[in-house]
Amino acid sequence: MNANDKPSLYEVLSHSPARDTDYAPDLTIYRDAGHPEYGRFPYRASVEGLVQVGAPHNGETEWTDRFEIAYTRMGDHGPVVLFLHGVPTNRRQWEDVQRLAGRFCRTISIDMLGMGESTQPRLCGRRHDPEPNKHWYWANDVDYIERLMQDQFPDERFIFVADDWGSGIASHYAAHHNDRLLALAHMDPIAFDGYPVNEIQAIGRASLIPNTAEGDQLFAQLFGAFDQTLVQILKSMVHDRSVFNQYNLRSLTFPYVEVDYERNGAGDGTSVIAQSTTMTLNFHNIRVLADRAAVLAPAQLLPHDPEENPEGVAYERITVPTLIMWGEYDNMMPAAQTQRFANVLGTDDVQITYIPRSGHFPCADNPTFVADTLVNFIRRVVGRRNLADVYMGNWGIWKGDERAVVQDLRRINWPAN
Repeated sequence: MNANDKPSLYEVLSHSPARDTDYAPDLTIYRDAGHPEYGRFPYRASVEGLVQVGAPHNGETEWTDRFEIAYTRMGDHGPVVLFLHGVPTNRRQWEDVQRLAGRFCRTISIDMLGMGESTQPRLCGRRHDPEPNKHWYWANDVDYIERLMQDQFPDERFIFVADDWGSGIASHYAAHHNDRLLALAHMDPIAFDGYPVNEIQAIGRASLIPNTAEGDQLFAQLFGAFDQTLVQILKSMVHDRSVFNQYNLRSLTFPYVEVDYERNGAGDGTSVIAQSTTMTLNFHNIRVLADRAAVLAPAQLLPHDPEENPEGVAYERITVPTLIMWGEYDNMMPAAQTQRFANVLGTDDVQITYIPRSGHFPCADNPTFVADTLVNFIRRVVGRRNLADVYMGNWGIWKGDERAVVQDLRRINWPAN
């Protein structure tokens, strides 16, 4: 067969299995997603917030409307996919899935405003109005997401993938910018009247503590064990608690808890920083979380009604193909809510998939299955030739001939390459 000739499908699927194969998945057959690219998008907000300046704990703050949204990009070919995390985590939650999807798509994950490495504006919008306001409503995140995506991928339609709190934002975004999307994917989303949940509601109540020096001192006293509370919340969100340990939890508890087990200020190997009374809690950032959690309510996720619920989501405007993924053992927001989406969205193209052996955070419990479900959905939406590479899954029965199969399929799908 000439090197430029396309193989027949019979030839593609008739390779002999490799004699030395162990029949285990070999993901090196795919193109590499490349090294992660980290960045920050400057965002000029419509209101001011009180942010920390200089060292995290020097006590200095300033009012500003200039914020930053932190992001991670992986992959350089294929359709664009945006990942948005839940609470109380950050974009690290999606990293394992993003690394797998980045072989086939251009991906970007972001920290929502007020979380992760994005700016933490305390009292956002309350400089001249001390009363709680609407500036932390999920609908207000739509603005910086649209600006960021136009900056990173000008005028390109994309797939919006979101989890938990992020799904509340994604629903509002899709209702306002349906024409910007190729598809929408929710994973264990907060939706309808399924929020608030007790774990986060309790943090929201702390926003009632006065924003004074005395109030800050009281807040610090009441939240002195927040590191333990946060870890227990996260462990309750997975089906298999062993997926989390004191090392990999560091990235998920950031920026509320800062731990350094290896280094110490004295440099003598004995004055270890990470003692029980010296592990750092960033109370400014915890107060930002409390501010945000305090104003979020079911009305913002129930269907829009001009008179009864003007802050709700116009679900009927969402007409793009939609994937609803849900951990089968989610004990925080039961998976039985999935069917509601199929009856309220403006599209009949609604795929429902339950992620096995997973709780509320399937990305931690079963990232391979999540990535497989997501890439298969994207392939169906955009077409297999629009992915960056042939996709044959991340798990299952492998014969050991997959490298030859993929090479042949590339010649069929992308003969110019």
